[in-house]
Amino acid sequence: MLLANISVARKIYEHFPDAAMLRRHPEPLAQSFDSLQQALKPLNIQLETGSSLALAQSLDRAVLPDDPYFNNLVRILTTRCMMQAQYFCSGTLTPDEFRHYGLATEIYTHFTSPIRRYADVMVHRLLHAAVDRDAGYASELTNKVAMAEQSDVLNHRHRMAQQAGRASVELYTSLFFKGKTVDEEGYVTQVLQNGFSVLIPSYGVEGIVYTTSKGDTPVLEYDKAAHSLVSSDASVSIGLFQHVRVVLQVDDSPVSANVGSMRRKLLLQLVEPHVPGLSLTETELSAIRATKPTQRSEAQIIELVTTHPEQVQSI
Repeated sequence: MLLANISVARKIYEHFPDAAMLRRHPEPLAQSFDSLQQALKPLNIQLETGSSLALAQSLDRAVLPDDPYFNNLVRILTTRCMMQAQYFCSGTLTPDEFRHYGLATEIYTHFTSPIRRYADVMVHRLLHAAVDRDAGYASELTNKVAMAEQSDVLNHRHRMAQQAGRASVELYTSLFFKGKTVDEEGYVTQVLQNGFSVLIPSYGVEGIVYTTSKGDTPVLEYDKAAHSLVSSDASVSIGLFQHVRVVLQVDDSPVSANVGSMRRKLLLQLVEPHVPGLSLTETELSAIRATKPTQRSEAQIIELVTTHPEQVQSI
């Protein structure tokens, strides 16, 4: 597949140097990895970001013998440091800017999936015109301005499709956890000034633990130099890759969700490490666990959303 896409990219660029529809993946900025590199340093792990090959090899070495999930986590965070791949018209950039960093190729396009991507349909038309001189085609196909505009539309639609996919996952996740209380271990994947993100591998979900007390007073202070959150007495520090334990629920409170809409947010509350004023106490944890969960099977969730969408608002 990769060879086919690369070969077609070269062919259409050779015949239409100003109007070929290609796909590029810009090289990530070195500073994009700063926080990740800083978190990996105490573990004696260094990511080599000079080339995609060097990065891939260093990722293979980023392992902890006693934590089999760690390598997956590093790969997830590394991907977030990168820029998104984009469609573009060859006449709008210099050849040095064509490179696809992730696939380590100087030129690339999407050709192999015309049944699911419109960009591939455009590339098929360009290839047909390139190999058959008698083939008829619209003038827009070789118009640099028109192809550049089409590339922008495709990039926009791709982003919209990604957002729709994430919204769908968010909806089904909320329905799955509705009425449930889950006590699980997770990893810190991002440190913010007012909280930190936690990824729960057992469910593949991610949410934010906010570090403010009930009086909206910060319980943990952000340490910019260490890119971590630290308690006032320095007894607790939370940084990337740290193991934490959280309680996960769906937050139905009007403050965080419009009760008339379908959107609900996952509420993550810290259990361990224990931070006074932030972590749940044993009494609070016992009360949460005593709550009788509402069980809903996967089949029931799918039927509810697809057959009775009007009822989703009320659950």
